[in-house]
Amino acid sequence: MRDLKAAPQRGLLIVNPKASTGSRRRTRWVVKKLDQVLDLTVQKTEGRGHGEELARRGADAGYDVVLSLGGDGTVNEVVNGLVADGRPAEEAPVFAPIPAGSTNVFARALGLPWDRRRASMAIVSALVDSPRTRTVSLGRAQGEGVDRLFTFCAGLGWDASIIKKVESYRKKRNLGAHYARAVMAELNEHGVEGDSIEVELSTGEEIESTGMVVVQNCAPWTYLGALPVNLNARASFNAGLDVLILRKLGLSDAARTAASLLVGRDGPDGKHAVTHHDLSRIRLRASLPQAFQLDGDYLGERTELELGSVPKALRVAC
Repeated sequence: MRDLKAAPQRGLLIVNPKASTGSRRRTRWVVKKLDQVLDLTVQKTEGRGHGEELARRGADAGYDVVLSLGGDGTVNEVVNGLVADGRPAEEAPVFAPIPAGSTNVFARALGLPWDRRRASMAIVSALVDSPRTRTVSLGRAQGEGVDRLFTFCAGLGWDASIIKKVESYRKKRNLGAHYARAVMAELNEHGVEGDSIEVELSTGEEIESTGMVVVQNCAPWTYLGALPVNLNARASFNAGLDVLILRKLGLSDAARTAASLLVGRDGPDGKHAVTHHDLSRIRLRASLPQAFQLDGDYLGERTELELGSVPKALRVAC
């Protein structure tokens, strides 16, 4: 039983008011629930990058726990702020993501419910009723103006081009339909095979891809609503990075891969699909600039990137 005389933990809730499933009523419910057990401060983001700034300030100010209310973009910003400049996990606040976006991959990968009210109650239990936290690994992407942590994935090539298309559609409620639309648009405009990507693994092996390279930090994802996306089923927060490399991606392969993901099946296999598990480092070099995504956000085009595993980087309540 919780000691009611003990001082409550100091909590900072970072809210993205533009999250796709946001509403004032739901946000008020979450704030009220958290305020019952935390000495709570609520701050709203005002634009891209603001969540990272608020989280960094919260860590510097010594908050015990920092929570986000938003989607995976908000989560990525807050995580980067909490462990900025190499801050060790034990010196950073505990992090808790409350899902309010269209995908909420990281929160779901931690085992939190999709509904923000149920997720809030699970987090309260993990913080107060039956205190429990875990420490998870993260990924880090560096190169060509990028130096960011990622929570669940990074990709170069075809998958990032699809994400770019999805982001261009204004209404994202029916994500599966928008994903299918983006796949067809990309096939019609550009086909599937891009310029070559050289992949150098920490094992010393070198592989060439003309389709796409996806690096994972956990599995499965729930990127398409509640459907699990399992490109590499062995990926785990407790290990290094996993990678799926498509040596070649023809039209039939692309259609089959997209269809399998839309119905929640495992990712591509066969002679053109190569997977590796528990890697410390993955270096990518493209012959020409390729679309790049990090935690499901399109970040422009890149030709050279190094993706590394950061073990035991973040404490989470879930």
